[in-house]
Amino acid sequence: MRRYAPENQIPVRFGSFEQFEAVQLEESHRPQTGGTKGEFTMAHDVQAYGKFCITHGIINDGSQDDRHNADLVLNYFENTWKEVITAETLERALPALRPHLKFKSKARVEFEKVAAGNPAAAHQLGTWLDTQGKSGQLVNTGDDMFENLSLLLGTLGGYEISTPRIADAIDRIQNRPGRKLHYVPTPRKTQPTSRAALEDDGKPFVTDGLTLQRDGSLGKSPADYAREARQRSDRDAAEAASKRSGVSAQSAAAHEAQRKAENLRGNTHSEDAQLGRIVVFFPGTSEINWPDTLAARLNLQRSLNKAQEVRRFIR
Repeated sequence: MRRYAPENQIPVRFGSFEQFEAVQLEESHRPQTGGTKGEFTMAHDVQAYGKFCITHGIINDGSQDDRHNADLVLNYFENTWKEVITAETLERALPALRPHLKFKSKARVEFEKVAAGNPAAAHQLGTWLDTQGKSGQLVNTGDDMFENLSLLLGTLGGYEISTPRIADAIDRIQNRPGRKLHYVPTPRKTQPTSRAALEDDGKPFVTDGLTLQRDGSLGKSPADYAREARQRSDRDAAEAASKRSGVSAQSAAAHEAQRKAENLRGNTHSEDAQLGRIVVFFPGTSEINWPDTLAARLNLQRSLNKAQEVRRFIR
């Protein structure tokens, strides 16, 4: 079964807002070319099918589900019903096609309606959400992503899309009745974490290390105590040296991450400002976590660069 497939099409299963937005942009600029009956290549076929999909929430975005839908409709019209594809015949065929078509989820449809009222804010919020997705942060994939975007965009209203405003919106959502935001679960600890628990071999410890003394009792000789003291002293010295080395390495890594984060630049002054506003703090403190801040800014920089490439492509 033949079907028009534009060059550089982005077939995705939406794993992030960035991917969703790129497909939406690419889909809105598809060209229309001539063809034969039974193919989505005639202008009237493309327009009729596009409106049909929008009206009924049918997936038509270049993804695998889209290709399934297009092949199903084309096969039905070309081989089963043998009718020309028009707006009227598509509506008449819907009852027979419906059980086999792939539809947009309710979460995605809801977000598209909310985003239509303020596309610029939806883009900014989606770019911010792409920096989330780690344990304990907001989910930024699948239907949970669309639900998070709808809740946040509706709560923010006409306010600017900035980290402080988003934090305020999150606080309001989590402290009011109704739907809540979706977070990436934090893995539960299923094993003991103390050193003694991890090293426990199950052997009795009451008599461990004791030897038979001259008087017939179990105990330790002065030599045993002296040897243990030396071992304890050596172990403590090694641990202290290791900690000093670790702190020094962490400090150097943090300084290097700060330098790189502060030197990141976008393509415009506006993008420079967006990058500079991305800051990640250590939980419960006002101290900046520079390695995580650098990672978040790099994610945003990649999103901005990709958006610029898309805009350059469609000019």
